[in-house]
Amino acid sequence: MSNLSKIVLGTVQFGIDYGISNRIGKTHSLEVEKILQYASKQGINILDTASSYGNAENLIADYIANEDKNSWNVITKTPHFKGNIIDGKQVNKLSESVEFLQKKIGKESIYGLLIHNCDDLFLPGADNLMNTLERLKKEGVVKKIGVSVYNGEQIDHILNNYSIDIIQLPFNILDQRLMKGGYLTKLKEFGIEVHARSIFLQGLLLMPLNNMHSWFNPILGALEDFHLEAKKMNLTALQLALAFVQSSDGIDRLVVGVNTLEQLREIVNAKSVRINTTEFYNLSVDNTMFLNPSNWKV
Repeated sequence: MSNLSKIVLGTVQFGIDYGISNRIGKTHSLEVEKILQYASKQGINILDTASSYGNAENLIADYIANEDKNSWNVITKTPHFKGNIIDGKQVNKLSESVEFLQKKIGKESIYGLLIHNCDDLFLPGADNLMNTLERLKKEGVVKKIGVSVYNGEQIDHILNNYSIDIIQLPFNILDQRLMKGGYLTKLKEFGIEVHARSIFLQGLLLMPLNNMHSWFNPILGALEDFHLEAKKMNLTALQLALAFVQSSDGIDRLVVGVNTLEQLREIVNAKSVRINTTEFYNLSVDNTMFLNPSNWKV
């Protein structure tokens, strides 16, 4: 598999204002069309979306329905369930929305359906939720089912209780927890397709150091070292961040989100470099306050 065909195009920016380095806001629909046309020409053919990404899911469904349906595969995610229990009504609504999306796109099946919030699997009713995903897979509405996770504890719970095809997890040159903890190796042993997200840490890795919010001062040293390493290797920050994830054993696909066609062009044109990831262990940050954007106080 080529480096470009390993890329999954994230669509969160198509539907909402997202990302710490985002100065544009939600991507305009005309720019979305240009991005999708360019991605298709480059051999990028998987889109990652979710019902919680504003109108992104509908936007790409409309686009795919009007273009060559066979050119695109879609991964979507379950909605955010309300309350402390997952009841049958919520699960039925999920099933209906996924089937509606599949029909709207006009494909025989959706490539993947992931549980968006892994903690839903810790709630009463979780087995009913997973049974529904398995039923949708059996009926051919979706090809693969899986979960989006944040940590090793969640991975252990999934592997001990459920059978999945895809897992989406946070992984980048600063966030090496799941690699160091042996989870990437473990997931491969289970034959699970691993998708790395947050490979630019929501754009933090690509921001100029002098633009950094003071809240990140505790990890400023690691960010400075990262930029220094890129300079030493004659690489851009983007190239080194990409190289680290692409060179890591156990990563099947990289989820990247963009706001503009120019940003996608930069990713596509990035020099493909194979590096020894062990040489960058010193850049690892363990404090999850700085690794999970939902914790950021900026």
